[in-house]
Amino acid sequence: METSESTQNGPPINARRTPKSRNGCMRCKAKRLKCDERKPECYQCNRKNIACPGYKAKPLVWSTKHEKLLVPNTTSPLLPPQQAIPPSQQPGESPPTRQDPEISNPLDATTSQQQMEGNQDGNTPMFNLSSPGRRSSTASSPSQTSVRRDSIPTTDSLSAIRQQLHRSTVPEFLLHIPTMLVEYYFNYVCQIFSSFDGTLNPFRSTVAKLWDGSAPIYYAIQSMAAAYLSNHFPRMSPVGVQMQRETYRYLYQVQQGVNQNENLDKTLLTVLLIGQTTAWHDPKDLGLVHLKTAKRLNRRRIEQQMSQATGTTIDTRIKRQNAFFEQCILYWDMLAGFVEDDVDEFGFGDFGNFESASLPGDDANGSSDAKENIFPHPWTGVAPKVQRLFAQVGRLIRSYRKSIAEDAASLDFLSLDVGFDIQYSQDSATTIEAIAKAQSLEEELLAFEPPSVSNLVDAGDENTPVQQYIHLAEAYRCAALLEIYRIFPSVLLRRVPLTNTSLASSSNDATQQAFDFLLMPSSQPPEEFLISLALHTISLLEKLPPNSGTRCLQPIVIIAAATELRFSPASIPDPTAPFASGSSVFNSLTMREVDIASARRFVVTRLQEFQLSLPAKPVVIALQLIQETWARADMGQDMYWMDVMAEMGWASIFG
Repeated sequence: METSESTQNGPPINARRTPKSRNGCMRCKAKRLKCDERKPECYQCNRKNIACPGYKAKPLVWSTKHEKLLVPNTTSPLLPPQQAIPPSQQPGESPPTRQDPEISNPLDATTSQQQMEGNQDGNTPMFNLSSPGRRSSTASSPSQTSVRRDSIPTTDSLSAIRQQLHRSTVPEFLLHIPTMLVEYYFNYVCQIFSSFDGTLNPFRSTVAKLWDGSAPIYYAIQSMAAAYLSNHFPRMSPVGVQMQRETYRYLYQVQQGVNQNENLDKTLLTVLLIGQTTAWHDPKDLGLVHLKTAKRLNRRRIEQQMSQATGTTIDTRIKRQNAFFEQCILYWDMLAGFVEDDVDEFGFGDFGNFESASLPGDDANGSSDAKENIFPHPWTGVAPKVQRLFAQVGRLIRSYRKSIAEDAASLDFLSLDVGFDIQYSQDSATTIEAIAKAQSLEEELLAFEPPSVSNLVDAGDENTPVQQYIHLAEAYRCAALLEIYRIFPSVLLRRVPLTNTSLASSSNDATQQAFDFLLMPSSQPPEEFLISLALHTISLLEKLPPNSGTRCLQPIVIIAAATELRFSPASIPDPTAPFASGSSVFNSLTMREVDIASARRFVVTRLQEFQLSLPAKPVVIALQLIQETWARADMGQDMYWMDVMAEMGWASIFG
């Protein structure tokens, strides 16, 4: 009967083959019967025509046997999820890494016709850090599902955290902080670390293929993410510092004796990530030691390539890779040139000539007649030559003012010692040499022609069209000229001679043509011309929207231009003077004053927006520096922003 009944209700069951289980439906467990755990009804309940009460849900058990927690006051780091240090490995040894993957051309992931044309022309950034013929899976890369920049609003970085928590099925108290930081880097940080984002962004595509196989890069991106989040979550600040220290430990202590070119490339990439972001943690940390390391590593790379080259030419892929690294160091060196004085160590010998690659926007490539298409660089855009000149201007000004201050101090001491009033000669050898260098830089800046839009390859980021790179290059050029004319007024007077304390109205055609790009007359007094040049520079920045990818490259230009937005002394009343109805207090406002006030408001608003979309600590220092310079200028003091920065201790990496 039992056999026929089971045949009618279903196939016969062999008791010996029935899987043993301690689970079962609620009724079978209560009566201690064997349950086959069928769904939706088990066999016992079905045989007796009883409604099966169902099965008890299995509890969620969290296993920690495969991970190491971050414990305070310990040196055991939290390793990447794909990594595990064997018990026999000592802390001083390098962590095991997977086989070097092939970092393919970022253009492989795009379907844009214009980008594919750029690839055929040989102008896309080839970034390969391994030997050819090997490919690796990128399934573990968080960027696979978050490449599009428009998926997360660029003006509100906290939305990335909110969306990440909303999508997660893991309870909040079980969230893994390192995993969240890695995902936040790919969701947001790599966007603000480059002037364009997408599959062509090396700080996204290359890091995505290396982060789970390189401990220094793994800790570096966590450090960057935590440093940015510390603007909103103070408890992230010590996490960022700890991740920064772990990066230093693996970068400078564990990885010693690197001899392979692939490892040098990875090490240099890590130095760029961790060294250029030291001001994110501490705005006074300039990271100059990392800049020295980057230059030294790049020099070793070039020497190895030259020694390993089979012929007189270098592979095109290697040239592009070298150009990427060299332009990164060039931009970093430019920012450091405005805040440090070690000219010998950071001289431009390393950037005098780029033997390994031809830079876009440099020499013949910078003209509109150039036939070569130019792909934007994440940090230098399409005109690295302008940034190189801007860097030379910054270092020239710092070295000149330092020499003048030292000579003046020595002469003051000598005059005090011998009892005579000794005046410092303005025609000293130091001044003459500095003016000659300034004139040479001015001529190069005026002769520079930005590339045309038709010669630029679109990087595929809708927030950074190619026209924005043209505006940014013009802003850099104007800022460099503004710095020259501010410190070396004789260069401006040489360009436009004076006649009876006013500029000659009959300036020659060559002089007027040199200033045609400014769209302003050259017959203004020197002080007014500097203000006009500053307003013109700000007008170029106004063409760049707040969510432009170039916002990470704008702070240093904003500082140089904004600090020259000075009201004329005649328009500023003396608060200590006695009241008079006919005094200048009641003079009418001029259009120039309205323009200056509008430009100042734009600068303050733009930097306040940058505090929300960029690492806030350097931006806060930049805004304080600008406002302090304005306050002193409004009181009639002729203060230069570098002097204010040195006096207040506000030196930082503004970019």
